[in-house]
Amino acid sequence: MLAAGDDASRCCLREWVTRVPDPRSVTGRWHPLEYVLALAVCAFTAAGHDSPTAIAEWAAGCCQATLAVLGGRQDPWTRRIRPPSARTFGRVFTGLDAGAFNAALYGWLAAMPASPPAAVPPVTRHEREQRRAARARPGPPGMLDQAAADGKTVRGAVRPDGSQVHLLSLLDVGTGCVRAQREVDAKTNEIPELAPALAHLDLIGTVVTLDALHTQAETARYLVEDKQAHYLMIVKGNQPTLLGAVAQAVAGPDEDFAGMTWTEEGTGHGRRERRSIRTAPADSIAWPHAAQVFRIRRDSGPTHGPWTHKQIAFGITSLPADLARPRHLAIYARQHWGIETGSITSGTRPSAKTRNGSARETSPAPTPPSATWSPAPSAASAMPTSPTLAATTAATRGASSPCTDTPETGYQAHQVT
Repeated sequence: MLAAGDDASRCCLREWVTRVPDPRSVTGRWHPLEYVLALAVCAFTAAGHDSPTAIAEWAAGCCQATLAVLGGRQDPWTRRIRPPSARTFGRVFTGLDAGAFNAALYGWLAAMPASPPAAVPPVTRHEREQRRAARARPGPPGMLDQAAADGKTVRGAVRPDGSQVHLLSLLDVGTGCVRAQREVDAKTNEIPELAPALAHLDLIGTVVTLDALHTQAETARYLVEDKQAHYLMIVKGNQPTLLGAVAQAVAGPDEDFAGMTWTEEGTGHGRRERRSIRTAPADSIAWPHAAQVFRIRRDSGPTHGPWTHKQIAFGITSLPADLARPRHLAIYARQHWGIETGSITSGTRPSAKTRNGSARETSPAPTPPSATWSPAPSAASAMPTSPTLAATTAATRGASSPCTDTPETGYQAHQVT
């Protein structure tokens, strides 16, 4: 439950949501839009409610002081403030301007100061410190801010035409906060929606990591020239010419890449993994602002047994060697998968449960900075195999590797394409 005394953050929230146009008719309107949206945001972030009914039930439990702080109107007869009904929340979510609501919501989260340590109970603070200490050790110096972009189909959200809702999100890897989110229209895909989703963000000096779908020349140019950011892209079969050029640039014996490799090993969940990366200059690669190419190799097997699986992935980045050594690139690529496990839970939309006239994207608030979230692990801890790569590892035994080093006997070798 919200504390009524903390007026500053709530007034700030109301100021942000007043920028969203009201889709309702002026006739018969009682609850101000900022009041409805402020209640919804608080229900999203404080209690995790994601449907009009759940939000209305949460709002009904708020005290009068909280409703007043959030902008509720007092009934002239009863002198009490009434919370909106589930139907009111449903109508608002159905007609809401998704882009304006997202911009207001993420702007509010970005402007909200971080909670001081004293605001967290000592027991909770101690538990968080223990988890952080057990999860990872500090990475190498020189790591830049990182944001990961990926899209997911929202479970339970259906448009009027029967198509499922697909959201494209940008996750701040360091904080675990979703910085931007945009609905992908049923008649297109994620590629043309990336630039509009990032348009309002300050990404100067940020490393934006993307999966193979977004490995596009125009995307690379946009990130570097328009957003002054760096990119790190995975290269697969959707760019066959680029894939061949990258694979050729990093092919050869290990002796040819002395000083341009990095390897780590880890154990966990009954298996052990060895992850290695080799890099090469991208001088001969025809790709906008390419500075380095890399090959990531992941070997895995039982804790007390031989290596049984091998995976190969290729990538390209605008980060020059003086800003990102092989270990830096390995960590950026590994931490990208935090968006697979940490952010998509915030993709459940309140309008997803509104079947009559399902709205375009009215996304809930991403996890606030004060909420508990497990960010992507650092390089020193055991790296889980990425969901995309793991889904494609059922390869034929004895398949050959695209690189020159020969796999050990019994490997299941597989190039991710």
